[in-house]
Amino acid sequence: MVLHWDVETYPVGPRISAVLHRQRGSVVAMADEAKQKAEAKGNKEKKAKAGAEEAAATGPKVSPPPRPPSDPRLKLLEQFRGRFLPKGVLRDRYKALVQRWDSADDHGGVTVEELRALFEDRKSAREKPRRLRKA
Repeated sequence: MVLHWDVETYPVGPRISAVLHRQRGSVVAMADEAKQKAEAKGNKEKKAKAGAEEAAATGPKVSPPPRPPSDPRLKLLEQFRGRFLPKGVLRDRYKALVQRWDSADDHGGVTVEELRALFEDRKSAREKPRRLRKA
């Protein structure tokens, strides 16, 4: 009696009949896998219940205090990091501001307005002149 397709005879694909599975013991292995999966699922449920009980026992979670708002001067100062400032008035102003910034814990009294003015001046210095319209 020939049992459908056998893997050893036809290595193209695993077309094995149910009879061959039973003969080789694959059905028993499948049953063992199903038992292991059921046990793992039961263990996960137990852990979830234990975690919920611990959370209820410890009380409500305390959230950390809100962070203070970031310094707006940092955002403007970051605009200059890694940028090229040509020699001249702008570079000298920038160097003076950075020197004051690094001088003390309160950043040497550097204000947002000073940084914003320097940034605007740099932006206007980099602008290309407007092209005249041809008549």
